[in-house]
Amino acid sequence: MHDKSDEKDGATRRSFLKGAATAAVGASALAVPAGCASGRAETLEVLNPRAVLHSVPVSGLTAPRPADLAGKRIALLSEKPDASVFFDAMEKLLKERYPTATVVRMPSAAGPMTPDNSAEVAERCDVWLQGVKTSGSDSKDTEAKLEKLGKPGATFAVDGLVAQRKRLAEANGMPALRILSIPAVKFFASEKAPEKMTEIASSVFDATVKALTDPLTDAEKNPQPFVYDYGPITFTGKNSAEANEKFQQYFIDRQMGDGIALVPPTRDAVDWMLTGTSRSPEEEIGLMTPRNGMATVEKIAVNAVMAGARPEYLPVVIAAVEALVDKQFNLYHISTGTLNSTLLLWVNGPIAKEIGMNAGQGFLGYGFRANSSIGRAVSLCMINIGWALRDAEIGMQGQPARYCNLVFAENEAESPWESFAASRGYKPEDSTVTVDECISMNTLGPSGSMDCYTFEHDLDQLAGMIQGFTGPVPPESKFAGGAGMGPSDAVGIINSTCCELGVYPTLAKQAADAGYSKQALAQKLCDKYRVKWDALGEAYKAQLKAAAEAGAIPGLTPADCRPGGTVPTVNPDHVALLVVGGAVGQCVGFYGMGSTLADPERPDAPKPDFITKKIHGAALTEAGR
Repeated sequence: MHDKSDEKDGATRRSFLKGAATAAVGASALAVPAGCASGRAETLEVLNPRAVLHSVPVSGLTAPRPADLAGKRIALLSEKPDASVFFDAMEKLLKERYPTATVVRMPSAAGPMTPDNSAEVAERCDVWLQGVKTSGSDSKDTEAKLEKLGKPGATFAVDGLVAQRKRLAEANGMPALRILSIPAVKFFASEKAPEKMTEIASSVFDATVKALTDPLTDAEKNPQPFVYDYGPITFTGKNSAEANEKFQQYFIDRQMGDGIALVPPTRDAVDWMLTGTSRSPEEEIGLMTPRNGMATVEKIAVNAVMAGARPEYLPVVIAAVEALVDKQFNLYHISTGTLNSTLLLWVNGPIAKEIGMNAGQGFLGYGFRANSSIGRAVSLCMINIGWALRDAEIGMQGQPARYCNLVFAENEAESPWESFAASRGYKPEDSTVTVDECISMNTLGPSGSMDCYTFEHDLDQLAGMIQGFTGPVPPESKFAGGAGMGPSDAVGIINSTCCELGVYPTLAKQAADAGYSKQALAQKLCDKYRVKWDALGEAYKAQLKAAAEAGAIPGLTPADCRPGGTVPTVNPDHVALLVVGGAVGQCVGFYGMGSTLADPERPDAPKPDFITKKIHGAALTEAGR
């Protein structure tokens, strides 16, 4: 049951500092708290940072398992290319043991390019097997949907991702979904070789048959609903240091912290944080994935306190959370992807200067409380409001940037161009937050501190950065037939590159002096990757002609779509040029895979290039009100 907080008591900044002083990083190790000498017991009560879950109702397994697979239609749903080889081996084993069974091969909707096909699968099969989960997947769980459609089955995951697969089933209301574990050390070393995959399939075959045929247990039919106490948490110690240490360890043990000492979110501390906004503490901002916790202003404030933020920063954190929970932002991929991406967040407008955000030299570095604590507050919101559990979402190697994310302000004071926000239609007096996913960075772009190269050399190098984490592949290879898991349509290929290029002020001024606007420079950089029309297949030509006539791609005109013409491979609207850093600077590239989504409620509306939210409700700054 959700705890209803007491009425605010007008806590002052002084009362907050008194309550939080012993929780400052390193305080328990460096200072002797009051009360130690007397041995007086101390009690520390903190508000719970976890958000109330709004998951779908819990359902048990209801589809009866067949006693035998003989004569049954068995669907094998391959998630990725390596899984197809695994299911080749599984199909052979099934046919050997059950010669009268029929095996149906279909793609899995858990794959990145397959739409929900659960109804078709249910129509064509009696039982199903899905997998193999080897990376992060989508927030939907079509296997849970198949169970609800009356079709029993089981899903495979490599052992290191079983916890995430269970969490996905729980979030979709099917905690008892049958999951089969495959040793990752064997699967990833198989090289997709049929003989090795046969060995793996054989080792799990008996368990697979049992998962498809064993009768349902009472626990599977009637799983217990998730119960959690959202009320305040109390810690008692012989002194304030011990109480604080108990708080720190409790939050780490329950995956509610990031591993760095937290500021205790006492009632006084949270009330002080809430003085930074005029918005109601009970205001609901939206559901945050992966577990669908409801973000409220107060829950955001609780996590901002733990991050060491000031009340003036709270409106920025709230706007960032508004962007993350936007239905057109793919937060799920950032939270659960095994690629260990991080959040890229930048601020435009006068509030950035007012709260002391760094936009200049060392804009990604340490030592700036606003940048660091805003980024950490957002990260803690992802952990506690989104319920991104460490054992399920840690990824392959972890991501140190996730402690504070990548947070900065655009250097509007030294930019020769309009700000990013202004280029998106916002007014100069508006303050905004823009978010994107960052899978990788390139910090080896044109630099003002290594050598004085020519302007054209620097532009060529800057254009080369657009390729991002795909590496130095020939541009024409994008149109090699749509092989693999990438986009298979021409417009999708052109729109598949999304990145931000941080251009340091000196180079930006050179470009402006040479007559380039932001838009013109982005177009020039993208034009470097144009390919010959004559090298394209007929299907791509038809698609590009239609796009040119519709004006769908900047830099693509009907005149380009003829023999001797060239077409772009990158949409300049998906390349954001941000002026950041100091005069002695270096260009940096941030790369994602396009973190914006089509609006599920307006499928015909255009997909946005970036997610930007206007900051409002500020109470302690002139900007952002």
